[in-house]
Amino acid sequence: MRSSLGQSISSIAGVQAGDVVSLRVSTPRGPTEVVGTLVAASADALSVRRRDGSVVEVAVDDVTAGRVVPPGPAATISAGDLQAVMAQGWRAIETADCGGWLLRAGGGFTGRANSALVPPDPVADLPAQLAQVRHWYDERGLPAKLQVVIGHEPPGLVEALEESGWTTAWRTHAMTAELGHVLRAASAAPAATVHLHPRPDESWLAAYRNDEGPLSPVAAQIIGNHPDVVFASVREEDRCLAVARVAVDGRWAGLSCVEVDDVHRRRGLAQAVTTAAMRWAVDRGARRTYLQVVTSNEPATALWERLGYRYHHDYVYWNAP
Repeated sequence: MRSSLGQSISSIAGVQAGDVVSLRVSTPRGPTEVVGTLVAASADALSVRRRDGSVVEVAVDDVTAGRVVPPGPAATISAGDLQAVMAQGWRAIETADCGGWLLRAGGGFTGRANSALVPPDPVADLPAQLAQVRHWYDERGLPAKLQVVIGHEPPGLVEALEESGWTTAWRTHAMTAELGHVLRAASAAPAATVHLHPRPDESWLAAYRNDEGPLSPVAAQIIGNHPDVVFASVREEDRCLAVARVAVDGRWAGLSCVEVDDVHRRRGLAQAVTTAAMRWAVDRGARRTYLQVVTSNEPATALWERLGYRYHHDYVYWNAP
C-alpha cells in the first residue's frame, strides 16, 4: 500500500521545500532514519539534503513515518533581535542613540558601520527624526544612510523617504544556522592547514577585498574592533589564499570577510577557513551562526545553503539625497 506521507508532506500538512524533516525509511537492510532539509516532493519521491550536504532520493512507498522538525533558535529569532546581534558582531567606531535608532560611524568603511539601524517601532515625528540623522552624519562628513529590514519598516517610513528623495541600494540576505548543522555539513572540507589569529596581520588584510587596493587604517580598525574575534587563513608562504573572520557574541557566531584568491577558487578553501573558525567559535560557547550576503551574489548564497544556512530576512540601505 502506498504510504500517505509523501502526499501529506507535499500538500496536506503544508510542508514545503526548505522545511527540515525526519523520515523513517524501510530499506532491504532494515529501517533507517533520514534527517535533513526537504528539497523537493512529488507523489512518488522525496529529495532530502542531509546535514552533511549530500542529497538523497527517498521513495514515498518506503517511508513508514515522518515529521517536520521544529525550527531552532537560529531560525526563530526575530529580525530586530538578529539585527541587534549582527550590529555587535561588526562594530562601528562611534555610535549614538537617536530616538531608538542606532547611529553608527566608521570613516565610511562598509554600510554596516556607517548607517542608522532602524527598528520597526513607530516614530512620532519622522521628518524631525530624519533631520537629526542627517545632521549627525553631516557633522562627521559622512552621507546619511539607513539600514532597514524589508517588511519591518516603521509605519510611514518608506513613503517619507521616497518623498524626500532617498534611494535604496545593496539589498542583502541575512542567513542563519545552528552551528552544529554547519559543522556537520562541512565535515568533508578539503584538507588544508588553517591558521587562526586574534588579530589580522598585513597578509590577512591584503587578501580581504584585494581587488579594491590597500585597506585604510580605519578599515583595519573596524575589522578588528571586537573583544572575541578570530581571523582564519590558508597561507602559501607569506600570502593568504583564503581568509575569514568570525566574531562571537554570547551564543552567536558572526561569519564575515570570507575571501578566496581568484587563482585558488573551487578548491574548497572558503569552506576550510569557515569550518576552522566555526570550531573555534564553538569552543567560545557559540551555538548559532549568522552571515550577510548581497542578494545578487548567487554563488556565495548557494555555498552557504550547502553548509546549512537558511534565509532569515532581507534588509536594504536607504541613502540620503
